[in-house]
Amino acid sequence: MKYKIQITVLLCFIQLCIGCSNDNAPECFKQAGKTISYEVALPEFTALHIGLGVEVVVKQGPERKVVVETGENLKAAITAKVINNELLLTNDTGCNWVRGYKTTTIYITTPFLDKIYSASQFSVKSDGILSYASLTLQSGLISETASGVFELNIDSQNLTIDDNQSAYYIISGKVENLNINFYAGDSRFEGADLIAQKIKVFQRSSNDIIVNPQMEVTGKIHSTGNLVLKNHPPLVDVEQLYTGKIIYK
Repeated sequence: MKYKIQITVLLCFIQLCIGCSNDNAPECFKQAGKTISYEVALPEFTALHIGLGVEVVVKQGPERKVVVETGENLKAAITAKVINNELLLTNDTGCNWVRGYKTTTIYITTPFLDKIYSASQFSVKSDGILSYASLTLQSGLISETASGVFELNIDSQNLTIDDNQSAYYIISGKVENLNINFYAGDSRFEGADLIAQKIKVFQRSSNDIIVNPQMEVTGKIHSTGNLVLKNHPPLVDVEQLYTGKIIYK
């Protein structure tokens, strides 16, 4: 009797594994399937809104192009649509017991972009230098969401960072005007390799803001997080209103 039960359990397990490999398997047991890549035809957009479970690679180029790379069994759960000039990227896969977690990467090429909002736990990366005139990076402003990493190389006139949670910003390149607003949480800005002429900060994160100012840095520190300066600009006018400090390195 015990032997028959063991055989039955084994057969059920084999059947479940076979079923997991197709698109009709239950959500929790569905495997990603082989990796596929496909292009999505979309109207013009000027901003990105990245949802949970999506990694994004942004490239500046003359022609607009959106390419999705994901598992063939997950294709139906991945959407890319434009509403009010904003490209919304979503991954509606939920329960996951058998798949890897980073299964979807979306590659975006666009000649113009002015804002990237990320609610994903995964990275937003640049492929090459992004020379958009003014770019805003945001996370954690709309609701409590996952916090990922922005890893970008830019050459811009204006760069604004708005964060209310705990995203990690690794930014290199050069910018004329850098505005960093950390309203709460544990956000961190790594900008030692970002040559910024003028910097303005609002620091209420418990983590550090690391910048490389050339002409001036102004703002306020309201938290335990420090403002780390990789250079000695002619003007430093920053109010230290809590225990966070200005540190020169």
